[in-house]
Amino acid sequence: MATQATYIGVTPRTVIANSGNADIGRGLRVVKASDGTVALADNTVRGDFITLTSIEAGKPGEAVSMQSAGKIPAVASEAVTAGDTAYTATNGQCSKTSASNVLIGKWATTTASGALGEVELINPL
Repeated sequence: MATQATYIGVTPRTVIANSGNADIGRGLRVVKASDGTVALADNTVRGDFITLTSIEAGKPGEAVSMQSAGKIPAVASEAVTAGDTAYTATNGQCSKTSASNVLIGKWATTTASGALGEVELINPL
């Protein structure tokens, strides 16, 4: 299991990656299935959690609820600048593009496409 970075304001939880899927990298949004495991979220849902560590298929790992507030790691699907609005993207990634995507917060770091950055979540509740 990869080392978890420390993020203030978020509470880590243990999740188990779906064994039928590939490994899930750090900073990717996931949704919880009916069997209790998690899989990558698409761009049409906020997701239930975002991974704090890389998680092997069928194994446990650390994640944080997407329903909280605070800074979280996020993989950018396109180049973003600190201050850009953060939206969902396919394959569990996050973007700055709003079309057909769900608002999740604001980018806290300037991040290249495919790289790990940070997003300040907004609490949707």
